[in-house]
Amino acid sequence: MAKVSSTPNNPAFAVLNGIKKVIRDCGVEPGMINLVLHGTTVATNALLEQRAAITALLTTEGFRDILSIGRQNRPHLYDFRALKPPPLIPRRHTYEVKERMLYNGEIMTPLDETQVAETAALLRRKGIFSVAVSLLHAYKNPRHEVRIKEIFKIKHPGALVTLSSEIMPEFREYERTCTTAINALVRPKIDFYLESLETGLKESGINGNLLVMHSGGGVLTAARARTESARTVFSGPAGGVLAGAGISREAASGNVITLDMGGTSTDICLIRKGAPGYTSEGEIGGYPLRLPMIDIHTIGAGGGSIAWLDSGGALRVGPSSAGASPGPACYGLGGTEPTVTDANLLLGRINRFTPLGDKKNLDLELAGSAIAEKIAKPLGIEPGAAAKGILTVVNANMARAVRVASIQRGHDLREYTLMAFGGAGPLHGAALARELGMPQVIIPRFPGVTSALGMLQADVRLDFSRTYIDCLEDVTPAILERYYGVMEREGKENLLHDGFNDSQIILNRSADLRYAGQSCEITLPVPGGTLARPDLDRVRASFHLVHKQQYGWGREDSKIELVNLRLAAVGKLTKTFNPPVHEGSVMPEPSCFRKVYFSQYVNTPVYRREDLAPGFALRGPAVVEQEDATVLIFGGMSVECDREGNLIIKTEVR
Repeated sequence: MAKVSSTPNNPAFAVLNGIKKVIRDCGVEPGMINLVLHGTTVATNALLEQRAAITALLTTEGFRDILSIGRQNRPHLYDFRALKPPPLIPRRHTYEVKERMLYNGEIMTPLDETQVAETAALLRRKGIFSVAVSLLHAYKNPRHEVRIKEIFKIKHPGALVTLSSEIMPEFREYERTCTTAINALVRPKIDFYLESLETGLKESGINGNLLVMHSGGGVLTAARARTESARTVFSGPAGGVLAGAGISREAASGNVITLDMGGTSTDICLIRKGAPGYTSEGEIGGYPLRLPMIDIHTIGAGGGSIAWLDSGGALRVGPSSAGASPGPACYGLGGTEPTVTDANLLLGRINRFTPLGDKKNLDLELAGSAIAEKIAKPLGIEPGAAAKGILTVVNANMARAVRVASIQRGHDLREYTLMAFGGAGPLHGAALARELGMPQVIIPRFPGVTSALGMLQADVRLDFSRTYIDCLEDVTPAILERYYGVMEREGKENLLHDGFNDSQIILNRSADLRYAGQSCEITLPVPGGTLARPDLDRVRASFHLVHKQQYGWGREDSKIELVNLRLAAVGKLTKTFNPPVHEGSVMPEPSCFRKVYFSQYVNTPVYRREDLAPGFALRGPAVVEQEDATVLIFGGMSVECDREGNLIIKTEVR
């Protein structure tokens, strides 16, 4: 395990620095490394920080305003002042193409290839090198989109062209166009980033394959990630969910809510019976992203979240973050805004004398000054009280997000364990669980790199979909078999090209279904092999049952409508790594005592995580420190170390 500073100008440098540090510290030869698994937030940050590439959109004549019109739903139903986010691609960069495809795939108006060639030449002169193409009903017949791409290769060969029929061949024009636009917006950055990373790995003597985590909980080859870049938008947090699922099956009866709190955001996912939820109706920054992904709820709450006072004088925390540069005030890198990390340091919860990665010791005076100047003095309170308020507010924000992902979906939090990880999660996990009425918290052995460990459980996964709308009762199994067969052949060919053999390939079918007249769907598995009517009858029965579980009602006399057919093509990777549990003691001596604020300042024992052996147990208050995180245990709580090295905190909530 290694922890190094981020390099915002080119995040690849930080990844390479971390790998070099591991190689140096462990005495590993670069040539011994044959596989690199990587999760990244480059695409996420590019969208949220509005630093994506300048992109052009080509759409069917008469549909230039599709991104501006969007859907009728508002961000907040009863807030008449709520504003929708601006179009992903502005109107001035949207170009109409003379063509028209009907809903059944028939060509009504042929493609005007001369107009397309002129548009390609215009974009080349303007220096726009990323292009999204989303034509009406292209999911049914992609011929015109494919031809546009061919013309661009001739007239604008440097352009990166994203086709809606390749990235999301499904109906619903707005969502399909948004997803295509997102891919085009982030593709140049991901392409440059992964090229830099691959070059750096080779220069370091590492010739192993680079695989990139994607939002669906699998990994992609770097080459595929460079073209299907939108699939990496939730790449970073997906690995943490896989780790949570694995640990939940061993230590929490399968029911876990993961809380991955880093420097900028907190990612929350509900895992039931060892399996996380999946969705094809995700969004980022208010924009729909209709690709299969793990159902992760993200909020702007992290160690670097900035505390501020609103116009009414109320204390707020986030979503703005100090980031890695300049970072929290206590880093001493020029930051002046008070953050969650500054508050934790001021209250003694973080050791000021422990270097943070490759940074110098944290500066308590700078943290106190930032909180005093920006929060305490305007409110007329002491800096310590202001710091306590900052932590109370950020915990309330995260507790609200956990409730959205659980209680509001009908889940009882008393049946779940909170798994807190990330660099900041273990500091807040116990307080959050107590506030939420959750009986137990799990802190993994390596909280700061839990997402990286989770990636070691991933397989290569390719997702395919086709829109096919018909009543389930009326469709013939042979038609569905034909659609699934096309996707299965495509998935298998891609995995064989990536180096897998037949024994390593698994093909999983599923379908989106709804009651006739509904506008939202439920995704259910579909049996493999040659489909027969009894298979579809079982799918029908499953839909009624799941619909009743999710919504509290079902209509068994109503017709069920098929909407989208889906296929996940999985290439199984070898999984041989188990993180070691350090040899320690079941009765270690504290490394020191430190005054830590709980409801008051308490002289608190501090333990080193590496000194704790399976079987270690004590009652709080206590602090457990390690290189990548700090664990806080409140008075009245108990903690023990299980056989895998996880810390299990009992909150004593009844």
